[in-house]
Formats: sequence, C-alpha cells, structure tokens
Amino acid sequence: MGKKSLVVYFSCGGTTELAGKELAGALKCDFHPLEAQETYTREDLDWKNPQSRSSVEMQDEKARPSYKKLPVDLKDYEQIFLGFPIWWGIEPRIIDHFIEQEDLKGKEVIPFATSGGSTIDKAQDRLEEKYGQGLTLLKGHRFNRNLERQEIEDWLQILSH
Repeated sequence: MGKKSLVVYFSCGGTTELAGKELAGALKCDFHPLEAQETYTREDLDWKNPQSRSSVEMQDEKARPSYKKLPVDLKDYEQIFLGFPIWWGIEPRIIDHFIEQEDLKGKEVIPFATSGGSTIDKAQDRLEEKYGQGLTLLKGHRFNRNLERQEIEDWLQILSH
C-alpha cells in the first residue's frame, strides 16, 4: 500500500491475533498486540453471564479498560490497522480507550474485526460516529476463524484504490 503501516490488535481467544499476524505478513509491516492491563479470563469473557467483566464493560458506554503501553511510537506510522473481536455487535471498550488515548491525528486508521457471524458494519458506523471528526477512518473488514490469505490480499487490493 506504500505507507508505513502498523497492525495493532486486541485478542482474547487467538482469532484476532491470527488475523493481525496474517495481515501484518501480507503488508510486510510491524505488528503488536493491544494487551489489557488486567488479562481477561475465560470467566471474564462469558457473554452469557450479565455479571462477567466483558458484559459489565459492554453495558457501560463509559467503560475504558486499561491497556499496556505499546512498545512502539505511533508517530513513526502513517497507517494503523486496528483489530478487535466483535463484542455485542461492536468494538470492545478497550478499543475506544485506545483511540481516545493515542494521538492518531493525521493517520489512516483501518479497523478489522473477527467474528463468527456478526459483520463489522455496526462497529464501523459507531467508530465513524464517535471518532470520524478527528480521524481518517477507512472502511474496515471482518474476518472469521477460517481466514484465507487471499481474503486479506483482496481486501488490501480494494483499500489501495
């Protein structure tokens, strides 16, 4: 794509990590996980339990889970591919925290998500509504567990036009 890119991904189950690493491989760029300050346990991720950590966070629009500082300077990159699993149809609150905390002005931010069934559309719309004034937010893509390298290549081809 010609720009200095970085892939940053938040992953709890490994699917988004796989997508992030495959994407970074296709782009031949750096990648780093966005890690929660307090690691999510299996119980934390139990979406069927309304008292689980993830359920409580997703029910609270103002929740902003802490994350570990990335070991790179975002100023060195023109594009940030930002990956996350779809939670409750949208991005996890830690993604909101990252976008709000980091200086992403002047960068292209390209979301990508993983989900077995949900699309990225609701998350994309929400990100554009919340952050579209201050960010250059490009059209994202949703991958599922059966990720094929060709799907990444096709998406990158679309982005480059």
